[in-house]
Amino acid sequence: MSLKAEVSNLKLKEGDTDLKESLISVQVQDEIEDSTSAASAGGALLETSTDSELIPESVQTTESESEGKSESEARPAKKLKEVERPRPIDKSRPFEFHELFFSVTDPKSAITFSNNVFTRLSGYPAEVLSGQLHKLIRHPDMPRAVFKVFWDFLKAGKPVAAYVKNMSADGSYYWVMALAMPCNGGYLSVRLKPGSELFQKVRRLYSKTLELEKKEEKSTNARKAMEKAENFLFDSLKEEGYESYESFMWTALQEEMYHREEKITSSGHVDQIHQLNIPVRQKKLQILLGELFEQLEKLEKLHDVLMDQAEHMLELARSILLLSLNAQISSAKLDQTDQSLNVAAENMGSQSIDGEKKLMEIQQLVTYLNQLLRKLSFNIIASKLQVEMINLFMHDSSETSESDGIEHQRSSPFQLKDEEVVEMLLDAVSPHLNLVAESLSELPENLRKLKNGVNGIENFLDVLRFIHIIGKVEIARMNDQESSFSNTFQELVLEVNNAQEKLDELTEFLLMNEQMSQQLAAHDYELRSIIQWMEQ
Repeated sequence: MSLKAEVSNLKLKEGDTDLKESLISVQVQDEIEDSTSAASAGGALLETSTDSELIPESVQTTESESEGKSESEARPAKKLKEVERPRPIDKSRPFEFHELFFSVTDPKSAITFSNNVFTRLSGYPAEVLSGQLHKLIRHPDMPRAVFKVFWDFLKAGKPVAAYVKNMSADGSYYWVMALAMPCNGGYLSVRLKPGSELFQKVRRLYSKTLELEKKEEKSTNARKAMEKAENFLFDSLKEEGYESYESFMWTALQEEMYHREEKITSSGHVDQIHQLNIPVRQKKLQILLGELFEQLEKLEKLHDVLMDQAEHMLELARSILLLSLNAQISSAKLDQTDQSLNVAAENMGSQSIDGEKKLMEIQQLVTYLNQLLRKLSFNIIASKLQVEMINLFMHDSSETSESDGIEHQRSSPFQLKDEEVVEMLLDAVSPHLNLVAESLSELPENLRKLKNGVNGIENFLDVLRFIHIIGKVEIARMNDQESSFSNTFQELVLEVNNAQEKLDELTEFLLMNEQMSQQLAAHDYELRSIIQWMEQ
């Protein structure tokens, strides 16, 4: 049975004939509407949206939009201003590292679904949360600039991650690392508890950013103050070595996932994946992503080695080209009756041009591999987080269904039903899984190309060594050890030796990772078979 069939039967137990026929009818109608409806415009901030001035006009609710809707669809049980807002207190809300929670919003950032962990942490009943903007749980300690970054990514149709401090109904707080992304009909945000060393740095950075933001608001308008705070945030991240916010957020997400795994392991919280009431292939998918996650440390090491090699390749190409030019200049000053060094200089020049081309090709391949590794690492992390969340929710939903039956669906205050949420979650993770598969298939081939390129560079270095020997012999014959020509050849052999040392390191590292490359290829095959099953 395909995953879509499993989802369709998530709430349909034997004997629920009327409910089954009703849901089938709704499913057919949804498919007709989906094939003719246009995609919703605009974007929404999942994790505590900011003031209305940050929301694009295309996604702000108007009276005319609400007139055609029923009262329950047009607004939540209580408007935001009708909900009693607490005063913040310096008390953290209990939140365990093994817990995950998520929420789904419509394009206007109104909550259409949240799981039980979110409801518990927020402190609000599900009836209050349903239809409310995420601004309901916004904590005043959060800089508005962070939410602007969220909006910019989501409006561009890109996933985004950030540390966010939320406020519960009693005024207590809880920090999350949020991964948000567009999904069918709105946006999805999955959250985990942060605790890495990087998180502590970010808390201090947020405090400084908020201080600047409030200071600027006294002398200018809120939008300009927010923009200045955003620039301060970006500049501060660059000072910490992050080339962009995107680079920072993927590093942060990875650090928090590592930290979470360590905490879960040390606390003795055993993985109960095999006991979950979910399809077998869903279990296999979670296990597979866990195995890929364990390979991330090796992938990061490979990334670091390649980054170092890329920088060295550029320096080597420039140095050898400069040395060949110096050799040709020096040869022009020699007695033209003795052409041996002239020939050596010309050979060095022609070889340096060919060598520079090879080095630049290697440098471009290394740069591409670095980008591929970054993309692969992020999509493994994003997929693992989402699949784990999906499996936990499917299990909880199935367990609730078996205990509460149809009444569970009828009593839910949220607009979306469990099976609709599962389909939405699966649709959201699908692009990440496909990108993981694509990267896994590309990586071994590109590593093979890199290995062949390294062999080509080693042949080039052998030619330079031969040129050096010829030059050294001719210089000794001429008894001209003090000439600039002699110095050029001495520098050449130093560059060649340094290059060989670097190439040896890279070759050894590539050999060490051949087994990993084979394992990734096997994971790629298994992952593609699961994706095919999911899409049936």
